[in-house]
Amino acid sequence: MQPYLSTASISPVAVGAHCRRTAAVAKLIAHHLFLPPEEKDLLEAAALLHHRGIGLLTPKSMERLLADIFGENAPAPVVHDGVPIIVRGVLNAYDVPGTGTALESKLASILRVADAFDQDMEAQPIDADGVGVILKRLRDGVVAGLWSEEAIDALDHSTRPGSIGQAQSWRVPVAPQAALRTLRLMRDPRASMAGVVEAASMDPATAGLVMALANSALFGSHGRVSTLAQAIGRLGFATSQKVITSAALRRVFDSPRLREVWQHSLQVADLAEQLACRTGIIDPAEAYLAGLVHDAGQIALLSMQLYDSARLQGLVSGHCPTVYAENLLLRTDHAALGAQIADQWRLPEIMVSAIRQHHRPERAESPLAHLLYAAEYLSGSEEDLPSLVRLETSLKGIGLAWEDVGDYTVSALGEWLAAA
Repeated sequence: MQPYLSTASISPVAVGAHCRRTAAVAKLIAHHLFLPPEEKDLLEAAALLHHRGIGLLTPKSMERLLADIFGENAPAPVVHDGVPIIVRGVLNAYDVPGTGTALESKLASILRVADAFDQDMEAQPIDADGVGVILKRLRDGVVAGLWSEEAIDALDHSTRPGSIGQAQSWRVPVAPQAALRTLRLMRDPRASMAGVVEAASMDPATAGLVMALANSALFGSHGRVSTLAQAIGRLGFATSQKVITSAALRRVFDSPRLREVWQHSLQVADLAEQLACRTGIIDPAEAYLAGLVHDAGQIALLSMQLYDSARLQGLVSGHCPTVYAENLLLRTDHAALGAQIADQWRLPEIMVSAIRQHHRPERAESPLAHLLYAAEYLSGSEEDLPSLVRLETSLKGIGLAWEDVGDYTVSALGEWLAAA
């Protein structure tokens, strides 16, 4: 795997991703303005083709794209580059503000503000502007005649910062005592094997997972063990801590909607521990726990109103990364929400801060936040816009280079826990 060179790069892949996000944002605006379906389809087609000059689509690909959008009603008459006249009218109005029919001008105005918004979101790793600042700046485009006040108002009013509610209203599970006990053991240099046995025995499911791993093909080549103490002796102190913590925290992510989040968290935890071992400046056990809970903010999103949850899913289905969609609709993201949950669980402040900043490492001073970003990147996550700037910042923050970590993958133990 090679580091992604940022969506600002002029390449068909980057431009295609930008066009899809622009289309998703434009549809959000159109939905807020109650545009009829045929106008929404026309706007989507124009958004997906508005950078057609980059060589993004072959004529055949463009034909399929238009068929997917319009179905049997795909417009037939085309001009020289394969774009139907009806779509070309919107694109011409997009290229030259103030031109075209009333409909073309209206749709071009929406397209232009959606395009500008996405470009500003791409610049976040450098500019560090939040959505509120971006939307305020985009109002200058009304005065400049680039888009209508109606279009920017619709985008602004589509965001609902309060719809997630306050932390007290979230249905956050109590942090399992076995996990908290293991965390204390991780941070206690005097911790003993007996303490680990005690932590594992606090929960039957946790004890069962420890026994299953000790007798698995990974560790069970010398006959079966029959007691928890024997199992932990076979696994060793560090491995037992990981198993106990992951088993105890699994129930926190027990909702069917969080199943993929938990699988991803196990991968990030495994990679975070590997990176911590390589850096020598972060406790591997602490890095593992941070990886397990780094996306705890997804629990808070379960409390979203159905309408807002559907809009969030609509943006994600339109190829907007999760963090991008959360910031647009909620003016916050699951990293900030997760920090609030971690604080409720009384996790150490260094971990709370790392969770808060793991998608914004350019704002972080903690090596743990940088490590979480790097681990998330290595996991292949597409939660946020890819950024070479952020990746380089994170690797520098933990004293590593891409050549040091580019071939890191989830370990056999990590794969076993994910499958268990």
